[in-house]
Amino acid sequence: MKKTMLQLIIALTMLTNPLLSLQADQTSSSSQYQAHNEIYTLAYEYLKQKTDQKIFDATFDLKKFSPTLSLPRCQTPITLKDRNPNRVSGRITLAVSCEQPTWRVFVPVVITGKLPVILSAKGIPKQAVIKEEHVKKVLLPYQKVPKGHLININTAIGMRAIKAIPANKVLKIKDLSPPYWVFKKQQVNIITRIGDIEVKALGIALKNGVEQEQVPVKNLSSQKIIKGIVIAPNTVLIP
Repeated sequence: MKKTMLQLIIALTMLTNPLLSLQADQTSSSSQYQAHNEIYTLAYEYLKQKTDQKIFDATFDLKKFSPTLSLPRCQTPITLKDRNPNRVSGRITLAVSCEQPTWRVFVPVVITGKLPVILSAKGIPKQAVIKEEHVKKVLLPYQKVPKGHLININTAIGMRAIKAIPANKVLKIKDLSPPYWVFKKQQVNIITRIGDIEVKALGIALKNGVEQEQVPVKNLSSQKIIKGIVIAPNTVLIP
């Protein structure tokens, strides 16, 4: 009897208060659909992890869904797939999907921020070996960063400049070549291996050479010109 009376009071309240009745209907209706904000939050969390330590001062501009888009509430965990997994700046697209019930939507995103680059601190002459004082690491807006740029300063140090590089220029991989391990007209160690026996001699390199490059050398003892493979700084191996 008490339960019936309570139900009657609730029914009368709904009839006498149409606004309360409407709010109840809206709550019931909204629980049937997937909240757009939940999808945006999932996307934001993924983007923060993706760009961490790769792009700095990052901002994410998500294209929001139309308010008229109604997705059934997902009964399984929502999954997200990055259609541009190797891109950390610019335009990318995230695919968000549900298994039960089945639906999929796409979230276009524009990522902006700054990228680390290696900049020439001063002019570097052609063929010069790059030293620590020649370069510095800075952050630049990603739109100003060229393709193939260096991000590790240690990669640049010790390399040679293929061409003259002006000050304040972003260093690219194609601007550099491996360092010479032997230098023309300078003394080198010549190593010859016969079985388990290693014979060492001194020579003069007749050409600059990088690691694993074959170069001619002059044996100072025999005065013969032979060819050896650069295996270490100032060292060649006669095969």
